[in-house]
Amino acid sequence: MNATEPDFSARWKRFAEAHWGREPAAVPFSPGLAPEQVYGVVAASCASPAEDAAGVRFATATQGRLRAPGALLPGHHDPGPDAYRDRLNRQLSDSGWLLSVRQPLWRDFGVWARVRELVCGLWRAVGWPALPVTAELALGEHCTGPDAPAPRPGSVTLTWVLSGAMTVRLWPEHTGTEYQLAAGTGDLLYWPAGCRHLDHYLDGCTTLRIVVPARRAAVLTHVRGLLADRMQEDPAYAGAPGVLPFPPPAGPDGEIGAAEPVAGAARLFAGLAACPQTARDLRVAWAARRSAAGLEPAPPPRPAVPLDPGLRIRASAQLFRIPDGPGRAVWAANGHTLAVEGAAPDRVRDRLLPGRALGIRELGRSSRMPVKTLIPLLSDLHRIRAIELTNGDGAP
Repeated sequence: MNATEPDFSARWKRFAEAHWGREPAAVPFSPGLAPEQVYGVVAASCASPAEDAAGVRFATATQGRLRAPGALLPGHHDPGPDAYRDRLNRQLSDSGWLLSVRQPLWRDFGVWARVRELVCGLWRAVGWPALPVTAELALGEHCTGPDAPAPRPGSVTLTWVLSGAMTVRLWPEHTGTEYQLAAGTGDLLYWPAGCRHLDHYLDGCTTLRIVVPARRAAVLTHVRGLLADRMQEDPAYAGAPGVLPFPPPAGPDGEIGAAEPVAGAARLFAGLAACPQTARDLRVAWAARRSAAGLEPAPPPRPAVPLDPGLRIRASAQLFRIPDGPGRAVWAANGHTLAVEGAAPDRVRDRLLPGRALGIRELGRSSRMPVKTLIPLLSDLHRIRAIELTNGDGAP
């Protein structure tokens, strides 16, 4: 089922009413992604330098997770998923196997955008995630997940079977009921927070999994990471902790304090937490996350191209806007943000309507924005894929 079909949102609404936050379920719900599309993303992840491929895991049914799978990962000699499966099934004739990749979608904007449109329908029905969600792609043959039973009781999980078949055993917290779900090509497996799970990949299985944080504790990790990054930039955080005498010297009132390097870091942390800039960073990050439907990291901006006043453009993504002080705003699209000032950019934004092609000169006249300042703005929007260049018919 394609996200552009009229009843897609209605189908998510029915799903949410029947299953969301209730019990595990297996339902027919094709995401409109072919195994060949996601295989390209998986292969690109496996071909990346080690520091960029930290989310790649390979396991066999007999040896468990392999630290250095080497030639067992997709290579240039595996042009597609079928060729890759055939090779591994020959090499590992006595064992099943499982290849999984965490957060790979940013490598292919088309696949990332397709998954975003898929989950947007659900978020419209249940609310938008305040924290990033985790996307995982997996290819497997007769293999049980290596982290069994996977300890993710604080997350909501959605798993689409793009090809083949799989089963999942579930152990919900605080109940004596054990669930076993089975799914084939075009099915969606869902379980709410509070379930440990054990996956078993069967013949020719390819899956897309979205994991949604569902407990307040996940926010701490997110905020702590932001503040840690800010602390690293502060000169007060420089230097080593040093060595101190014990017991530490008492103050004039006889009180003994904490070790000063540690106490200083705590004061800096508290100060940054209360800083208006931190509130702004969180606000801007939320706008970017909303425009990405929680799928972070987002694909990087594309290279800049020269824009000529005679070109025509059309909107290709929704531009979210949040105020950012007097006369200022932040726009967000496709997981990226752009700071703007003045009223003219908002007039431009109002005229960038889906399906409507506009000449750049025409847009400048109607928005009363000089072309020499309009073109840099449009160039930024084009880089984050909020607009596309079109021909005379409005086609890209």
